[in-house]
Amino acid sequence: MQTDLRSIVDSIQGTLVGEELIHETVDMAYVNSDPNALTDDLTNILLVTNLVHTRLMTVAEEVDIVAIVFSNAHIPDPKVVKRAKELDIDLITTKLTLEEVAKVLKAEFGTTFDVKTHLAPRAVE
Repeated sequence: MQTDLRSIVDSIQGTLVGEELIHETVDMAYVNSDPNALTDDLTNILLVTNLVHTRLMTVAEEVDIVAIVFSNAHIPDPKVVKRAKELDIDLITTKLTLEEVAKVLKAEFGTTFDVKTHLAPRAVE
């Protein structure tokens, strides 16, 4: 089911990298530090990641990523911003961690929105 992207941005205390949202809705959220597991049978994807390298744009071209949330207050490189604009991809930053974003998405939207998480287990100290 689709979920309003603006509502998600507000819930995760997100900040737009661009001037305004290009997309109004997303069909699913994929929360993972490694987007390489995404497949081309998924569509209208919100990717939540803690990575900021330009490889993200290569993956975004291969699958239907329409928005990317950068966790941990990461700011994307200007090359990523430029390429995202060319591909009509919304870029959002949040101070929340991957785990915190996953919890918020599942708590607020999980009953009506597909949230896939592939988080590495934390080491026990």
